[in-house]
Amino acid sequence: MNSFEYITVLVSIVIGLAIADIATSLHRLLRAGRRVKWDWIAPTAAALVLLELFNLWWKWHGFTGETLGEVMPYFVALLLLFLAAAACLPDEVPEEGIDLRLFAEQSHLYFWLVYTAFVVVWIGLRTLLEIGRGDDARTILSQHWFDYLTMAVYGAVIVLRRRWLSGAALVVTLLWLGYGWWSMSLAGLQR
Repeated sequence: MNSFEYITVLVSIVIGLAIADIATSLHRLLRAGRRVKWDWIAPTAAALVLLELFNLWWKWHGFTGETLGEVMPYFVALLLLFLAAAACLPDEVPEEGIDLRLFAEQSHLYFWLVYTAFVVVWIGLRTLLEIGRGDDARTILSQHWFDYLTMAVYGAVIVLRRRWLSGAALVVTLLWLGYGWWSMSLAGLQR
């Protein structure tokens, strides 16, 4: 086994654990039935993180790191995404029930800090790789303008703590990632 294969096994395990965490939390919420007062923010955050996990797993084949210095930033990004997965839905449903709107408000800062840190690390790594390839600033900006804009919006979500802004950021990011997958699928069909 080469280093890519070893790292891929670890990445797959961590991604699988993150998906299992979200699925287990969702299962507990569904099984609790009427003890759950539903709200849309937490499930939307879970959907976004699931899409990010799948995206990371799908695109991992392009990884080429060999040294600890090359691998560690990716591991940090993976760990941050795992933490976001663990934070988006409650781990337990107490006997008295749970209000997902209150849960989302209470976990707002933690979720957005770890998710934003993931995005900053991931886009930072992508940007550094493109600079290393010799791409100029205009090319990089044209490829990542939405990513840089969303990082600024996420900063505002963290600082302002407005529910509507948090929801809008989740929905727009989810749609953007979904559009990316849809357009890649279309491109694959046209070949």
